[in-house]
Amino acid sequence: MENGTVISPHERLKAKYRINTLLIFVFLIFPLVFLGLIPELGWWYVAIFMAANILWLVPVLLAFIPAYYRSLEYELSNDEVIVHKGVITKTVDVVPYNMITNISIKRGPVDRWLGLGSLAIHTAGYSQSSAAEASLVGLGEYEDIHKRILSAVREYRAGGATKPAVEGAVALEEASTTDLLARILEELQALRESLDSQE
Repeated sequence: MENGTVISPHERLKAKYRINTLLIFVFLIFPLVFLGLIPELGWWYVAIFMAANILWLVPVLLAFIPAYYRSLEYELSNDEVIVHKGVITKTVDVVPYNMITNISIKRGPVDRWLGLGSLAIHTAGYSQSSAAEASLVGLGEYEDIHKRILSAVREYRAGGATKPAVEGAVALEEASTTDLLARILEELQALRESLDSQE
């Protein structure tokens, strides 16, 4: 796989976000307009209700969704997946291949209608949680990217690429059990000699 391949979500992701926003408005918020049938509330309530909802709905559809879409960027490097996202709060999720335990494809009804898919990347640390550590949303070529990440994870593991988390640290996988036990024994003997000399 190429070093640092950058992937952007498909343009249709903006349409998905707009459809989802409108569905939430129509089914969860708009029914409250019928409270205007109560004589005490009347048409003033309906006018204020509609004006207030236009004030948040139009900026979300025309400004926030395109800005959020532009903030999304996925990078597949040789040893990790990096997800950039966020308009107000910028977030960068980094998931090393050696930590990935599962990658699932998610496609809701709107995703299937628009030909999109999302990848949810789970790690060993997140095994107790239903939430993914990183998500690649709005992908047009989701199956291809799924295969590329799985292939990279397999290559990384097959190549024995066990890099230490901190520079200069010794990875336990690199030391054989006997070498490790011999070093522990030496440390214990040195500690015992040090204690004996203090008495």
